[in-house]
Amino acid sequence: MKIHYFGLLAGMLLAFGAKGQGADENLVKNGSFEDLNKPVKTWDQLKHANGWSNANKGSADLFAKDASHTSVGIPDNELGTGTTAFDGEHYAGFVAYKEDMRRNFKRIKSGKESPFRPAFQRYSEYLQTALSGPLTAGQKYDVTFRVKLANGSDRAVAGIGAYLSPIELNYNHRHFLDEKPQVSTTKIVDDKQNWTEVTGTFTADGNEKYLVIGAFTSGGFDTKKVIEGADSQRAYYYIDGVSVKVHPEEDRDGDGVPDKDDLCPDTPGLASLQGCPDRDGDGIADHLDACPDVAGPVEFSGCPDTDGDGVPDNLDRCPKVAGPASNHGCPEVTEKTKQLFEKALTGIQFETGSAKIKTSSYGILNQVVDVMKENPSYDLEIHGHTDNTGKAEKNQTLSEDRAASVRAYLESKGVSGDRMKSFGHGQTEPIADNGTAAGRSKNRRVEFKVTFWR
Repeated sequence: MKIHYFGLLAGMLLAFGAKGQGADENLVKNGSFEDLNKPVKTWDQLKHANGWSNANKGSADLFAKDASHTSVGIPDNELGTGTTAFDGEHYAGFVAYKEDMRRNFKRIKSGKESPFRPAFQRYSEYLQTALSGPLTAGQKYDVTFRVKLANGSDRAVAGIGAYLSPIELNYNHRHFLDEKPQVSTTKIVDDKQNWTEVTGTFTADGNEKYLVIGAFTSGGFDTKKVIEGADSQRAYYYIDGVSVKVHPEEDRDGDGVPDKDDLCPDTPGLASLQGCPDRDGDGIADHLDACPDVAGPVEFSGCPDTDGDGVPDNLDRCPKVAGPASNHGCPEVTEKTKQLFEKALTGIQFETGSAKIKTSSYGILNQVVDVMKENPSYDLEIHGHTDNTGKAEKNQTLSEDRAASVRAYLESKGVSGDRMKSFGHGQTEPIADNGTAAGRSKNRRVEFKVTFWR
C-alpha cells in the first residue's frame, strides 16, 4: 500500500556509537504482532501478542486474519473493512481519542442550547513493550511505526507518537498520559485507505527500556471531525510494523564512510582512504596527491616520473628526458657545448643593418649543427639582440629577423625545425655599455639556449 510520511517532533543531540546494537537490529522484539501466546478471539487481547501490554487501564486490541470472531478479523472487522496487515497476518489497534458527550439538561429547560455537552473526553489507550535492551546514552535512534485510521472512526488526531520510558508504565486510569513523546506526528492522521508511516529520530539518555505508543497531548495533539454516517465520536487507529533501530551514522556524501570518520565528508571517496577520493587510482587521496589526475608512487607524492630519472614530473623541468636532480631533472649540457655557445655570441656576424649571415659565421653554425645531431634530446632556443643604434622598433624587427635567419640556416643543414624556436629582443637586454663601440659590439649578438620542451 501507499505510505504517507509526516514531519515529526524529535530531539536532536550529538550522537556517539552504540555498543552491542547493530544498525539494522530492531530493538522491538515483536513489532508486527506476529508472535502470539494465545489465539485472538475478541476485544482487549493485546497481551496475546508476546511482549505487549497496556500502559494504563485502557484496553488496546489485537486483530488476526484467523481470529475466531469477526469483530477482530482481518481484513474486515467491526471497525472497518479492507485493512490488510502492513506486515504479516496481525496488527493491533487503539482508541486515541473519544469525544464523550452527555445530556445537556439546561437545554431541556431553555430549549436554546445544544442537546449534548462535552463529558470526560480524555479516554485514550496506549500500547507498551519492553525493548531488547536499554538504549545507549548519546546514541541516536530511529522510531518507526505505521498507523491507519479505521473506517468506523469519525475523529482523527495529531500527536500520535512514541515515548521511550525508563520504567514499565502501569497507570490505574484510562485517560491521556502526561509523558512527552520523543517522536510524534505534527499533522492529523486522517487517512482511512493507506497505512501512514510515523517516524522520527531522537537521542537517548541511556536509561530507556520500554516503548509506549499512543496519542500524547504534549506531542502536538489536535483533533478533527471526519464523520461518515453515524457519528462514533472516537478516533480508532490500527497499528503495525513497529521498530526502534540505531540511527545510521551521518554520511553527507553517501560514500559509506560516516562523517565522523570521513576526512572528506562532502566528497564521495573510498573507505580505504578515510572517505577521500582518488581520481587517478594510485592509492593516494586527492588532497594529498601533488598530481591527482595522473597516477604516481607514494614516494613522489602521487606524481609520475616519466623519464625515470628520480625527479617527479611536477618538479622536473625536463619530464621526458632523464637528467640529474641537481639540474632539475634536465640533462647536463656538456662543457664543449657551453664553450661553443659562448663563442657564438660574437662569432656569428651579419651584414650591417641586415639579417643576412656573413659566410665567416658558417663554421660556428656548422658546429652548432653537429651538437644538435649528436644530442637528439636537445631543443634549441635562438635569441637575437641588437645595440641601441637607431630606432627601437627597427632594432626589434632586425633582432627577430636575424634569429630567424640562424634558425633557417640550421634547418637547411638537417636540424628539424620542430626542435628550434627563435626570438628577437631588440635593444632591451644589453650585456655591455652601449656608450662604447666595444660595448655595442657585444650587445649585437645571437644567444643559444639548450632546452627540452618535447
